Amino acid sequence: MSAPDRSWTIAPTLMWFGVVFAIGLWLLDGNMQAVADRLTHQAGEPEAAAKAPGFTPAPTVVADAADDEPKAGLPAVGGRGDRARGSALEDTCIEGTPDACKRWAMDGFYRALVAEAGNKLGRAVRVSWYGDSVVATDAIPGRLRSRLQSEIGDGGPGFVYVIPPHRFCAHEGISRSHGGTWATHAISTQQIADGLYGAGGATAETDGGKATIKLVAGKATQVELHYLTQARGGSVSVKADGADVLTVDTKAEAKTGMVAKASIADGAAQFVVQTTGRVRIFGLDLENGSGAVVDNFGIVSVNAKSFGHHNASHYAAELVHRSSDLIIVMIGANEAVWLHPGDRATKEYQVNYEKVLAPIRKARPDATCLVVSPTDQAEAKDGGYPSKPVMPLLVDAQRKAAHASGCAFFSTYDWMGAKGSAAKWFRKGFVGSDFIHLSRKGANKLADAVYDALMGGYRQHAVH
Repeated sequence: MSAPDRSWTIAPTLMWFGVVFAIGLWLLDGNMQAVADRLTHQAGEPEAAAKAPGFTPAPTVVADAADDEPKAGLPAVGGRGDRARGSALEDTCIEGTPDACKRWAMDGFYRALVAEAGNKLGRAVRVSWYGDSVVATDAIPGRLRSRLQSEIGDGGPGFVYVIPPHRFCAHEGISRSHGGTWATHAISTQQIADGLYGAGGATAETDGGKATIKLVAGKATQVELHYLTQARGGSVSVKADGADVLTVDTKAEAKTGMVAKASIADGAAQFVVQTTGRVRIFGLDLENGSGAVVDNFGIVSVNAKSFGHHNASHYAAELVHRSSDLIIVMIGANEAVWLHPGDRATKEYQVNYEKVLAPIRKARPDATCLVVSPTDQAEAKDGGYPSKPVMPLLVDAQRKAAHASGCAFFSTYDWMGAKGSAAKWFRKGFVGSDFIHLSRKGANKLADAVYDALMGGYRQHAVH
């Protein structure tokens, strides 16, 4: 009698389990890169920010609140006499003393606004906003972009990823579509060995792929293609409203970040990137000759250590070329998940944050660097939602790092009400029940506060 057929054994079972598991993660996170992120994520640094904005771990009831409800914390900006402290926006004296300061950190941005108002800047005022998933959705940068462009003029979308490194990396000024196969890499998700990510911290590579970017409103009269030369590199072309405006050959002996630019006299609303062969792209800069732009450089899962994945010399060169007048850094939401008072990593956080700011300050010493702290975060405990004990320590470390590095500081934590404010914001519908990602009206509220602080400081600067 023959033995029973046992060919359907543990190996095929595990294989099928793996397939089902991968499909499940695909449905949750949207692509195989996200699957890889989950499988390769290191313990000890939870990827909390990779959750979708509005992620709800348990059913909750959120009370509504008016967007213009008075704030319990600090005003966004105070008088010129208290630029160092006394308002959410704390300026830093980088030449002289606070009582007799010759140069403040915010002066570079204010000078750019003055030059733009007098038609002397010669380009759009540039703001680059770096951050984690709280920023990546573009709800906060997008609101600031809208407010600045209403005040100063439409400078265009600014720097945009041709292919975003994660599906939650958005830009409300454009829509994107693509064809062919693209591989994306970023400083916090799927890193690439050479560390070459451009100014925005992300890169996309393809072999014959195509991408289309459409402006939601208005047109752009200037386009820059940011790409990498490399051995066996292919060619890439850019069409603006159907007309050829750029064609470059990316083949070279060495890997080097390069920029090709073109002007479109009447402007264009649609830009098509077509590649032949192997091509690696950092992004497109779509601008007008005046107005304001706000780059969204927020990437899911970014934290203070992620910035160390940049190739230092390449990153510096890209920052110099981007020439942003204001560089905003808002990270810390991820660190707040795993840091605790007394941890060695908490004690070292200021030093690690200064390492984030150092290349920015070195490459762009005349620009304004602004650190925006994370919001208060809460945790479910004993039937309530107390603030995480690490929050004031984390915010204070960022404040000290900002001032030590010659950057201004905006304390979102203190502005929103400090300890206990996350629970209050949740009850008002300003933050989701993960206590990390802001609702649309919460994002608008924060962006409006940053805008008020920037423009309030500018108006004080302009009259002195």
